[in-house]
Amino acid sequence: MKIFATSDIHGNRTIIDKIEHIASRADMIVICGDVGGKEFRRGDTLNDVSLRQKKDADHLVDRMKKLSVPFRFILGNDDWFEHDDEHHLKYTENISGHDLVPFELVPITPFNTNREANENKIRYELSKLTADRKSIIVAHAPPYRCTDTLYNGGHAGSRAARDWIIDVRPRIWLCGHIHEDHGAGLINDTLVLNCSCDHLNDELRGWIIDLDSLEYEKVIM
Repeated sequence: MKIFATSDIHGNRTIIDKIEHIASRADMIVICGDVGGKEFRRGDTLNDVSLRQKKDADHLVDRMKKLSVPFRFILGNDDWFEHDDEHHLKYTENISGHDLVPFELVPITPFNTNREANENKIRYELSKLTADRKSIIVAHAPPYRCTDTLYNGGHAGSRAARDWIIDVRPRIWLCGHIHEDHGAGLINDTLVLNCSCDHLNDELRGWIIDLDSLEYEKVIM
């Protein structure tokens, strides 16, 4: 089974168009959060932004439903809305023999966004996940010092996530969040893939992963 994983679309409809072109190469599409736009207009309330982002998500879902492959998405820290669609991965789901485990929390940022938590909270919530060495974690944030490097050279990943990965050793940790570090890494034998797009430049980015062989291919369009 092959999946195409991407993240941080931020309402960009050109990127959604490009996802449709890549869909034929995968058996499933996974979107690792931040599906709504980031635009705040003068005088906006969070409710205004939330309503626009919900429309972005509805548009994405409508477009993805027309494809010939199944898809799942989670929400990220810039998503100020909730979504009850059946394609929103809220709980562990077994798809074609593979357990997809969602995790939407991110470490505290300077920007007061949604779904932020301190490392103790992240550690606690991770401890409640039912996951093992065969699991595929669909997260928004990367683990500390693995695909989490900022433009200034700092690291913004979760230390609790890194510790949890070392302990549980899931097969794959898919994420986004840190746009500038779209890349691949390993924490022991766990494959970490940052799937974040460059939404400001209409650039779809992600990975095609063969879940049987664990071979992976970078996609940039």
